Amino acid sequence: MDIYKSLIVFFLLFSAQSYAYTTHINAPAVLIGIDRGALTGITLNATPGNGTVTVNGGSPDVANNTLQSIQTAIGYATADLGLKKGSYDFNITIGSNGVNVSGPSAGLAFTLLTLSALEHKDLSPNFTVTGTISANGSVGPIGGIFDKVQAARSGNARFIIAPYVSNTSSEYMLYYLSQQAYGIPVVEVQNVSQAIPYAFGDAHPSGLQYNITTDYHVGSMRNASAICPSCNGSAFAPLANFTFNFTSHEIGLINGTMFGSVKSQLYGQLAQAERLSSKGYLYTGADLAFIEYPTAVVFANYNISEGQARSIAANISSYCTSINNPPQMTGANYEMVIGAEARVSWAMATLAGVYSELNASQTSDGILLALGSAAPAYAWCAAANQIYNISSAMGGNAVESSSNMAENASADLSAAERKYGSPFYVSAAKYSLNNSDYGAVLYSLAYANVFYNSSMSQNALNGTPALVSGALSSARGIWPSLFAAQSYFYLSQANLSKRGSGLYQSYVSNARTTAALAVGLQGVDAYIQKNLVPFSGTCSLNASSQLSYMQEQITLLFRVATLEFLAILAVVIVLLVHMRGRGRKRRRR
Repeated sequence: MDIYKSLIVFFLLFSAQSYAYTTHINAPAVLIGIDRGALTGITLNATPGNGTVTVNGGSPDVANNTLQSIQTAIGYATADLGLKKGSYDFNITIGSNGVNVSGPSAGLAFTLLTLSALEHKDLSPNFTVTGTISANGSVGPIGGIFDKVQAARSGNARFIIAPYVSNTSSEYMLYYLSQQAYGIPVVEVQNVSQAIPYAFGDAHPSGLQYNITTDYHVGSMRNASAICPSCNGSAFAPLANFTFNFTSHEIGLINGTMFGSVKSQLYGQLAQAERLSSKGYLYTGADLAFIEYPTAVVFANYNISEGQARSIAANISSYCTSINNPPQMTGANYEMVIGAEARVSWAMATLAGVYSELNASQTSDGILLALGSAAPAYAWCAAANQIYNISSAMGGNAVESSSNMAENASADLSAAERKYGSPFYVSAAKYSLNNSDYGAVLYSLAYANVFYNSSMSQNALNGTPALVSGALSSARGIWPSLFAAQSYFYLSQANLSKRGSGLYQSYVSNARTTAALAVGLQGVDAYIQKNLVPFSGTCSLNASSQLSYMQEQITLLFRVATLEFLAILAVVIVLLVHMRGRGRKRRRR
């Protein structure tokens, strides 16, 4: 214990027990159902006594919900100061300005109030604080940061203290978004000790920084054709360009005044993705742009209401349903058609989760996160629509799934449900099965068998180069080749990163996962190819496909007619030669 704290304890023990001390703080509360927050006054009065804790104000459930948090806060504060909790009485009034607080998120506020009262030291004016408290003084997570920062702004607070969260988490994104939207610095703390300097005015907040820039060392990457000649997937190029365009459009909608740094960084990341695409890593570039898209959507729509979010989700659902009429599958385009059908199923499975998020949400945080979840659903359906357009122009003989494929898809789905339950890709496969998209069922299950396989979570580099090399050497077809190239990309990034770092481990894990996907989809494609049969119904091709089909038929008829003509001509020539020979014999006679 330092000299300062020793003097405080001495003063409290021998001089200060004869009078009370009252302290006050405004803590943020979320007003459930109206998507906003408000500051609620909390007053604590400490007097010499026998350890009685009295809570006034608010409804009975509020007092009961917060009582344990108050007891923990007082217990930590008295122990930290070397005092006996039983030597004081604490009287706490919640909601002194007409707003009540519930839940444990005022735990840190109660702790700072107790320290302030026992030390007879005023808290810094015009700040607010949120965070749960544990017996060892660590500060735990809260909900509703967006509404609480809005409350801080409305209450003219200079800054808000909040629990520390990982700077790579969606929660951190909400921290930063809230800070920039309302112009209130957010100060992260992991424990009471870190909060004290800010709470008592000894430290000044600087606000959060948000860094989403990753250097992918594009200049060091070999061209994809050099490591996998079949991995270019030129048919995928239009889709990659489409992804770049719609991501760029969404970034352009971000308010540059509030979120200029984020906007600039997103454009920078998109530029790297486009450069990777130009070097032949088409799927990788499109995937990186796809990953940036939800972030752009959230920042572009930071002030969205629950009703607006529900309307967006409904519009996406309608859009996805409207495009769920793929072109006729052919021997040339079946990979693309099935890939598009799988993406529609992923979108529909995602939207089901979005509605669940919105129904469970009681804060603006939940609405924004639901919007971020809905963004990939739109992106998948938009991509599927583009893939359908690409597929229509690829031509080929019309084919369909065999009855054997339908039976196996159903059996494989049942096995996956028994093994994994109903996580995302299994739920998507179920949607595809109900829609009779049997190839899409097998595609989604290939993803499930990789992402839900515990061995894929290994981060050790050992064995990963061999997996990537095997994927590159065996890759055939569009999706296996694209994923093989992506596995090489991630392995290269791992080798360029600091060994053992979190980024390194993430790259190794991604390399293993994408290599496994390449191999898994290769096996699925081989099975599908063997189980496609000539289309038995009336072709429902769109105009482009009909033209291609007609051209094929005309070419076939022309070839047949040519062969028939040549055969007839040969017969005529033989007859003419024969007749000419007979004429010569007659003249000789």
